[in-house]
Amino acid sequence: MYKFSFKIKHKHCYETALSTVFPKHHITVVDIQSRNPKEKQYFYYITGDQQQFDAIIAHLRLSKGYRLTKEIERANDTLLLLVVLHQQGYVQNSIQKHHGFFLEPHTVYSGFEYWHVGLVDHSAIAPLRKELMKAGKVTTLFIGKVEFAHQLLSKQQKRIFLYAFEQGYYELPRKTTMERIAKALRLNHSTVGEHLLKAENKLMKSLAKKLL
Repeated sequence: MYKFSFKIKHKHCYETALSTVFPKHHITVVDIQSRNPKEKQYFYYITGDQQQFDAIIAHLRLSKGYRLTKEIERANDTLLLLVVLHQQGYVQNSIQKHHGFFLEPHTVYSGFEYWHVGLVDHSAIAPLRKELMKAGKVTTLFIGKVEFAHQLLSKQQKRIFLYAFEQGYYELPRKTTMERIAKALRLNHSTVGEHLLKAENKLMKSLAKKLL
């Protein structure tokens, strides 16, 4: 199996437009099956400055690309939205066309979408990348052979999660912020946010299986 990770800045993408207006907010996009083939339905898990949350919602509701924007939950630095867009699935369609599969939800930060794709055949990567370049600027982040039956957390996820835990990130109230963690580990905000979210999801799923 092979992994192809890339970031893309679309020419005409609603999520790219949102992230360009609010470049310091990290958005995780969870795809939800839609009954209408002309629409896409997502959960947006947004982290960042809570003072901008109302402005983000207002921006989406004014956008012609979004048919519905509904706030589900809000915390100190997280916002969960249910959104319905008029159909736009260029990246998803291209990945599926080349028999790829999604390893995790894609994320959006500072005007770029970040994707991590699994492929059975290495020869499919080049034509997939060529097709994606028709949609906008594509930067390859990783191409390589991987074992999908890997340990629960990657080395980087474990490093960031343990540091955040030791610094009191998960205490109430929190004793540190994502920005401080990123500065201490010499990483950018989006990398820390993405790895923490992945680690949290994996740990919660593992714990839930033990409780069932």
